[in-house]
Amino acid sequence: MPKETPRGLDAAFGGVQTTLDEQREIWLEALHEDAIWEGPTFETPIYMIGRQAVGYFMEYLLEVVPRFSTRLIAAYPTEEPDTVIIETTGGGETIFGGVYEQRYFSKITTRDGRAFRMREYCNPFQTFKAFGREAWDERINAIMAEHNAAWPDSQPPDPARLS
Repeated sequence: MPKETPRGLDAAFGGVQTTLDEQREIWLEALHEDAIWEGPTFETPIYMIGRQAVGYFMEYLLEVVPRFSTRLIAAYPTEEPDTVIIETTGGGETIFGGVYEQRYFSKITTRDGRAFRMREYCNPFQTFKAFGREAWDERINAIMAEHNAAWPDSQPPDPARLS
């Protein structure tokens, strides 16, 4: 029997509502063990370090925007073969009755066919409008405090890291 291909990030961001168990399964398949998600445009930059932390971060997004989806605008190759910069729009209706709308510029590096490092530039004010500033900050800080792993040796720290 042929081995199934991991669903990857497209399975999570395709606009199909999934259960929490399905989301966790998708993220286990999509994320490298040493995955890092960075949100440098927030007042206090966000660093989700490790598969578990990134998975909980993505679960939070999909809890609030259950049918979240993205649309590719453009992809820009880099000199690194496993790294691409993409421009996307994304969002969907929130569980609060509003709409989350966002434009992203993301630098995504894969390793072993999985998301390894994702640096995402977006408008934090659009995020706060959809999620609520206090709720967002509380949940993000809790995820980082409870689930962030130590910075992996497999990834150099960002030389422009802000704090």
